[in-house]
Amino acid sequence: MFIDKILARFKIQTKVLVFILPFVLSICAVGFTGLYASGLLQGRMEISNSVLQSLSGFKDVYAGMNRFLQDTTEANRDAVHERLTAQGEVLRATMDSLAPDADRSKLVDAEAQTKDIQARMDGLWTLYVNEVGLHETMTKNLNTLSSEQVKILDEATKLQRSVRQNENAAKIMLREAERLTNASKFFGDFLSEFSRGATPEEQLKVVRERYPLFSKTERSISMILPKNQTVVLITIRNTIDELGALLKSTDPASVTVPEIARRVNRFRQVTIQLQGAAAAKMREATRIFNELDTPIIKSEAVLGSTRKLVSSIDDIEVAAARFLGETSQENRTKLTGNLAIMRIDMNGLRGAASDQPFFAAVDETLPKLLERIEADSAELVKISTERAAQFEAAGQSIDTIWNLLSQFAEEQKTSAGTEREKANQVSVLATVAGAAIAVLAGIALVLTLKGPIGQITGAMRRLADGFLDTGISGEGRADEIGDMARALGVFKENALSKIRIEEESEQQRAAAEAERARNDAEKQSLDRDI
Repeated sequence: MFIDKILARFKIQTKVLVFILPFVLSICAVGFTGLYASGLLQGRMEISNSVLQSLSGFKDVYAGMNRFLQDTTEANRDAVHERLTAQGEVLRATMDSLAPDADRSKLVDAEAQTKDIQARMDGLWTLYVNEVGLHETMTKNLNTLSSEQVKILDEATKLQRSVRQNENAAKIMLREAERLTNASKFFGDFLSEFSRGATPEEQLKVVRERYPLFSKTERSISMILPKNQTVVLITIRNTIDELGALLKSTDPASVTVPEIARRVNRFRQVTIQLQGAAAAKMREATRIFNELDTPIIKSEAVLGSTRKLVSSIDDIEVAAARFLGETSQENRTKLTGNLAIMRIDMNGLRGAASDQPFFAAVDETLPKLLERIEADSAELVKISTERAAQFEAAGQSIDTIWNLLSQFAEEQKTSAGTEREKANQVSVLATVAGAAIAVLAGIALVLTLKGPIGQITGAMRRLADGFLDTGISGEGRADEIGDMARALGVFKENALSKIRIEEESEQQRAAAEAERARNDAEKQSLDRDI
């Protein structure tokens, strides 16, 4: 065979190595392909874990942003920043773990979006600080508005109280005039009843029955008589004392009644004086009532306007509390509507209390407060809208990052599948090539060894059977089979030499035997001759 002729120059171990080496190389190729695929899978798994970690981390970032929006504190802001920084490091580590020629564009975009979220968080914090400042300013203005409300109400109450005091004073005068009139009537009725007594005994009886009421009547008018009428009280008291002494007297009625009559006649002047005092108080009360008509109407108008304004301020406080609790354009519209109503009520109070000293300060303070509250509420709505927009943009950035990472993971999955298919193809090709090489090498090795060894085995078998003329092939080979052929040739030559030696020995024995026979014949001939 051609291959046998080529390989006859090499040793069997060299031939084995020649045929086994491709098989070993194919096995190594399969192993290295497996290692490559395993390393590739490990790398993809690490990248996938990084992507999953990033996705989970950005989910935590979104949750932290919600907590920051609901409870805006430095701690929550710093927590979001820490998560974003950690996510940036994860993205950077993921990019560093990629192959140099790998596509990093989506991870770069995700990192840029992460930095954008950090910037928006700083913007949200700045807006929050401004919002807190506006809240404080607006609260301060509302507190000032409440203080002005109290002042307005106090001034209106004072005005009404002043009018009511004068009105009450006039009413008290009327009641005092009535009491004086009743006292005058009491003494007049007593005088009439005393005069109608037909006998001293009847008159004495009238005095005894009326006497307990004298002191009560005196006490009822003692505090309300004008100072210039104190002589009337003195007269009444002295008369009561003297009548009491006369009533205690044991003298007959005919003696005491004339004395009593002189004291009772004093009540005639008292009655006239009491009627005069009552008339004076009624005239004063009438004068006060006449003077109070305009102030009462004015105070009622001021009080009505004040109540409307106070009610408007209450509505503003309620609307402002609702607006500060939930800053929206709808709540601001309600607040500005209440501010407009308050301006109308201010105009109403201006018409009713423009001449009042307190209104000048109120008219200067309240409009400015309303303007500041309206401007602050507009700025708060603007900030709230901007905060919502910033948060929405940050949320969209997180959605973008999710999409980018998901697309990157999908690309990694596709790349891993492609590389896995390539590795599988290489592995299959290496396996098939190794198997084919192994089969061919085995066949070639068998053919290389079986033919020559079979020939030598046949030659050895024929030589063992005594066919020393058997030809031995392969003596010219440089391998072990050549060595065996040459050794077998030596065996053949040795066998042939042995045969030649045996044949020569046999010839020599035959010659010796012939010589000996000839010698014996000659001896026998000699013996016969002898």
